[in-house]
Amino acid sequence: MTKRPRGNAPHKRRVVTLPVVGLLIFVLASSACNPHVQKFTADPRHICAGEPVQIEWSVVGSARIIVRPPSDHLHDGPVSDDGRAVITPNTTTNVELQVTRFLGNPTRSVQEIEVAAGAPRREVLTASLGDATSTPSCTEGRVTATVHAKRFSPQVKVATVLSHPNDGRTYTVQHAGRAAILTPGTVLGDFRDTPLAGDWTLSAPVGEGQTCETIPPVLVINVNTQCLAEGHP
Repeated sequence: MTKRPRGNAPHKRRVVTLPVVGLLIFVLASSACNPHVQKFTADPRHICAGEPVQIEWSVVGSARIIVRPPSDHLHDGPVSDDGRAVITPNTTTNVELQVTRFLGNPTRSVQEIEVAAGAPRREVLTASLGDATSTPSCTEGRVTATVHAKRFSPQVKVATVLSHPNDGRTYTVQHAGRAAILTPGTVLGDFRDTPLAGDWTLSAPVGEGQTCETIPPVLVINVNTQCLAEGHP
C-alpha cells in the first residue's frame, strides 16, 4: 500500500459557522444598545431643610426616577429622556435614576441630597496636593492649597472651624475675605455666619525633617455648619 507524501497533504481550513457570526452580531448590537446616563445632577446637594434643589437628567434609553423619601414635586415613575424638576427636601434624600433599553443592560445612578436640620453638621474640607484644581504650591517652607466648596446652598453657614483629628499642623485659613490661625485642638469662631460655599485657602508650614516631596499629601480642616432661621442675623 502506498502512502500519500506529507508535502501533498491537503490543508485544513477553519470555517466560521453562521451561528457563530450571528452570536457576534448579537453581542455587538447588544453593547451598542446599552442605556447611558449623559447627565444627572442635583444642585445644590447640601441644603437647609425645605430649600429648593434642581434635579436635571439626560439619558439614552427609557428613564425612571425613584425619590426616597417620596417628594410631592417629583413622583416615582417613568420620566422623559431629558428633563428637570425642583424638589424641596426636609430630610436627607436619595434620588435614583434608572435607565433601560431594549437588548441593553440596565444602569442606575443616585444623587444624595444632604439636609441640615436641627443639630449642626460637620463637613471635612480636604485639599489634595496632587490635584491641579487645588492650585497647590510649596515655597519658602510653606505648603498652600485651596478647597473649592461647591454645591452648598448659600444658607448653609459656618458655625465653627476646628482642626482635623490627629493633624498636628498649624494652619492659616482664608475664606470669605477673612483670615485666621488654626492651631491643633482649637476651635475658631472667626468665620461664623459666612456661607460654607466658596474657596477655602489653607496654608501650613513644612514640618521639621520634611521636604515638599515628603509632606502629607493633603491639607484638611473640619467645619461645623448651621442653618439660620430666616431673618436671623
